[in-house]
Amino acid sequence: MSSDPTRPEETPLLELDDLEVSFPSVDGPRKALQDIDLAVTAGEIVGLVGETGAGKSILARSIIGLLPGNGWISAGDIRYRGNSIVEMPYAERRRFRGGEVGLIGTNPKSLLNPVETIGRQLGRVLRAHRTVGAKEAATRVRALLDELGIVDPEHMAKSYPHELSGGMAQRAVIGMAMIAEPTLLLADDATLGLDATIQLQVLDLLVSQCRKRGMAILLITHDLGIIARYCDRVVIMRGGRLLEESAVGSFLDHPDHSYSQDLLVAAKAKPTLPKPAAQDEREDKRFIRVDRLVKHFTSRDGQSVVRAVDGVSFHIDRGETLVLVGESGSGKTTVGQCLLHLLPPTSGTIHIDGEEFTSLSGPALRQARRRVQMVFQEPYTALNSRWRVRELVSEPFRLLPPMTKAERGQRIDRLLDLVGLDRRLVDALPRELTAGEQKRVGIARALATEPVFVVFDEPTTALDIRIRSQIIELIRDLQMRTGLTALFITHDLNSVRSLAHRVAVMNLGLIVEHGDTETIFSAPKEEYTRTLLRAELPIETAGRVDDNVAAAQ
Repeated sequence: MSSDPTRPEETPLLELDDLEVSFPSVDGPRKALQDIDLAVTAGEIVGLVGETGAGKSILARSIIGLLPGNGWISAGDIRYRGNSIVEMPYAERRRFRGGEVGLIGTNPKSLLNPVETIGRQLGRVLRAHRTVGAKEAATRVRALLDELGIVDPEHMAKSYPHELSGGMAQRAVIGMAMIAEPTLLLADDATLGLDATIQLQVLDLLVSQCRKRGMAILLITHDLGIIARYCDRVVIMRGGRLLEESAVGSFLDHPDHSYSQDLLVAAKAKPTLPKPAAQDEREDKRFIRVDRLVKHFTSRDGQSVVRAVDGVSFHIDRGETLVLVGESGSGKTTVGQCLLHLLPPTSGTIHIDGEEFTSLSGPALRQARRRVQMVFQEPYTALNSRWRVRELVSEPFRLLPPMTKAERGQRIDRLLDLVGLDRRLVDALPRELTAGEQKRVGIARALATEPVFVVFDEPTTALDIRIRSQIIELIRDLQMRTGLTALFITHDLNSVRSLAHRVAVMNLGLIVEHGDTETIFSAPKEEYTRTLLRAELPIETAGRVDDNVAAAQ
């Protein structure tokens, strides 16, 4: 690992010295981390970058002594303020977790107790590490929630996790990590899967509060845009080893390691806009035509109605990709599910290739579904965990005419080749695949019946930089080779630039703006669209947050 000569010389707050972490396996101990040397000084923000499986989360959990499974520190040492954490007695280590070092993880609602209010959860953490009474704890909880940008901290303190949005739940998790005023925060992909606007709000808040309090952050991510905007130093990790370490500016200008260079190239790649679809204003040339689509959900008690989709109209021409972009809760996925008749619309009409789709049922609907398919947002939950790839990919063959075993095998091979999946994975289970491979299996399933229209629901969410680029290129290539017509649902603006012939921006059940891709990105008319565009994090040092933002406040 190459070192940065500008690295601070003061005594580190945290030191990892030749750290090695192992896990048991049938072939003997398996090393998950090797030769890890890393130091973090007080008030510093260090970005730890690596793709899925690099060992980032294992490193964070080794610091707080919460390794998953039967993992153990097999060599080296971890020191906090010069004292070995590895040799800490159990009682002292419990005080250390949360009191000196806080952990912010991914998927906030899974980290919160579903049957306890936010105020009680934060108060319990505070009282476990600081000598305060219940009344003072409640006061400090409300004060911190107010600092975290909660409009009504009193109401938030009395709320349960299921009553919070994703962004609010993430703020609660940040509050839980900060309530005891630790000196070091471990932010482990703390904004993974959040909308771009919410991600920006959460990270700005986290960094400004840590600057204000003088806390250090180990910011774990696979997004180099986050590193460029928020971090002082960056450390690149791969295969359980640290490959490179330098100041962020130096890294962005001249990364040393070839792997680092590949990551930076993938992150900086400027999407190539697809060739504009041929315009034909005749109504009979509209392959997909949606008129005044409405989908309302009524609560179980019948007292309230959620207007998920509230009068949406659009069209998609043959061979064209329309990208539907918006934040979580805007109604994007509901539109996609209505298009495929997975949800019955409340009202409105949907025509696919001239056929009125919403009125179909029984055998007619089953026959029509050969031609329209969906790639779901979370492939692992959409795949039967007990089925192997060959079964997952061949299940849709039931919609096709009967074929021999040899024909099925050949068709499976062609589908795996089509989506760029190694044929040797044909007998793998979903849990044995990477996130990118799971996405490819989901796409292969959708293409099994040779559909003419596919809805891609957030197919690049939470993927590593390089894997995301590969999936986008795969979809572009499929469209060029097969003439596929597609609706691409996303909040990933880079995906929009790469794939869209046209863009429709959705907010609160309505399409608020639509047009060709170049116009939407260069001259958006609506403030909501401009807000989405501002939330994009470029790989540029000019985009970094001012180190003194807290002082300026």
